[in-house]
Amino acid sequence: MARQKTVIVNGVEYTLQSASFSWYTNLTDLYIRPASGRKNTAKYADALIKGCVIAPAEVAKRGLKFFDEQDDISTPTELVHEIETFLPERDEPGGSTEKSAT
Repeated sequence: MARQKTVIVNGVEYTLQSASFSWYTNLTDLYIRPASGRKNTAKYADALIKGCVIAPAEVAKRGLKFFDEQDDISTPTELVHEIETFLPERDEPGGSTEKSAT
């Protein structure tokens, strides 16, 4: 079962779900270190949000478009950081990694 974690970013609660190593490395190869040499951070952030955020559902479904329509740069920036911090975390023996960030 995929790990989950709840974080709070700019007063909104987001539920994150872990992804596989293969999924994440393919994503970074495609957008951060592509063979073409042209990094695309926006597409990376959009795919990361859509692939790892499971709630709120509207954010999970719409990704960066949700924040673009609100002229919000701060929240997706911090949310991507939270996801990148969460993905390599390991489960603690006998418990979950669920923590809340402020």
